[in-house]
Amino acid sequence: MLSLYYKKLMKFKAKMSSFSRKILFPFLLLGFLLDINFYKNEVLADTEVKAANADDIALYEGMSASYVCLASRKGVDLDFDKSLNVAVTTFVNVIQGKHGGKVIDIVSKKKKEVKVEPKILGFNGTIKILGRALQICPDTIPEKTKQEFDKIVKQIQKENLKKD
Repeated sequence: MLSLYYKKLMKFKAKMSSFSRKILFPFLLLGFLLDINFYKNEVLADTEVKAANADDIALYEGMSASYVCLASRKGVDLDFDKSLNVAVTTFVNVIQGKHGGKVIDIVSKKKKEVKVEPKILGFNGTIKILGRALQICPDTIPEKTKQEFDKIVKQIQKENLKKD
């Protein structure tokens, strides 16, 4: 009689073991892998927003010009103006998002941080990206856009001469 009781108990333990492996083990593993204490977790990311320096701007400008060149080459059916708009918008969004719209003023000798409005960033970005694209892939840029670019650059040079 005792052996019959013992056999039934062993079968129950075997069934329980299978149950615990299938149901309880994932919860146990989840408890080890996840930290339940979310509110005390320390943020390790760099929370200080740093102004974009000349190297940062050159990097974003180069990536944008590369996109314009790739998108406007023959065989790719993308409109040049649209691809330039996407590149400039991305340029502005990166500076706004990563640097809070702040850049280091490299024109003045003080090199102070300046918050730049998105419209001004967009205009300056367009000039910088077009200038870089003209260096990288001049054959993919429409002639009308080249002429407009030259006209704007001459106007900017005149204004800079007046300031001096």
